[in-house]
Amino acid sequence: MLEIDGIKYYTPFTSPKEKHRKMKNTKDFRKINQGIYGAINFNNMIPVVESALLLIDIDAMEDSKYQRLLQNQYKCIKADREQIQLTAKRLRDTLFKKDEELNGNDKRIKERCCDLPLLEEVVKHYDNN
Repeated sequence: MLEIDGIKYYTPFTSPKEKHRKMKNTKDFRKINQGIYGAINFNNMIPVVESALLLIDIDAMEDSKYQRLLQNQYKCIKADREQIQLTAKRLRDTLFKKDEELNGNDKRIKERCCDLPLLEEVVKHYDNN
């Protein structure tokens, strides 16, 4: 979960895959510990209301392998928090620009991302009841 300009965002992880180790960090993708622990898919980042967020107790996980992965991911993202936050902010800024203001690469990135301007409007009008 991230917060940008007062809006909370859920930003999903992807589980570790061999290809992540070879990939580069981009405007909408960031590896966790060089891809060893997976990656963060900023292109699937969505705004959320507080009531939709659920905390998980990593220590209570029954699957010890998954528990270790989550502990390692948490440790790495905590250490990389500033860069993760910066990546999310830069991507959000890009997604709010008009297409004619974007270069070709940013247009392609925008095409594969969620429509944050629309989703933020929906979240603003969401009734928690």
